[in-house]
Amino acid sequence: MLGTLLNAGAILLGGFLGTATRLDIAAPRQQQLKVLLGVATAFFGLKLVWIGLASTSTARGFFRQLFVVLIAMVIGHLLGKLCRIQSLFNRLGHDAKLKLERATINPKKAASDGLMAATLLFCAAPLGIVGALEDGIHQYYAPLAIKAVMDGVAAISFARMFGWTAMLASLPVAAFLCGVTLLGVRVAPWLEAQQVLGVFHASAGLVMTYVTLVIFEVKKVEIANYLPSLVAAPLLMKLWYLIFGT
Repeated sequence: MLGTLLNAGAILLGGFLGTATRLDIAAPRQQQLKVLLGVATAFFGLKLVWIGLASTSTARGFFRQLFVVLIAMVIGHLLGKLCRIQSLFNRLGHDAKLKLERATINPKKAASDGLMAATLLFCAAPLGIVGALEDGIHQYYAPLAIKAVMDGVAAISFARMFGWTAMLASLPVAAFLCGVTLLGVRVAPWLEAQQVLGVFHASAGLVMTYVTLVIFEVKKVEIANYLPSLVAAPLLMKLWYLIFGT
């Protein structure tokens, strides 16, 4: 649960700094922070890919897992588009934007709208889902640590706009991430027993690297649509074992 604690703690800290201080991150500093976050996301994403692919001791196993992961990413993306997962995330983001606009117009509802907007934006993040699963399965909290920095900086702005109530967003965010982490804890024994843990890690790492493209604005990637690949990769690997053996 370390990743969840970091994420919730960062929101609390950002909210406190936003209400109790006049801390303002200048534009050049924000750009530097953006670069650091992008590099960190790429590094820890690729590290996770390597952890997954290198879980086998043979070159044949390495390339077999790589092949399965790449196929799983394609199938997962198709399933994501079919289920309109990215559209759902976009809708949540749009709802949060509307609540922010309404809060600026109607100060009486600023606190509640600000809390809801912050909660939606902090929870509707593929990096958070991937990070919470990896934290539960492998105690790999780096993705949530990166998200914690992003959310902490955003919480400063939310607190400036809506006051101390913005810090309350840490509670639903912690509950959501805790639930996903516990899911990871429950599925970890099955993934390990079926010898498909490696392809799960590799798929999760690739999803993280896609986040880097969005951070650097290199390409608009529908990251949420790739989330089904986290399910497709273990199932395809299991199917491979059934057909071709180990």
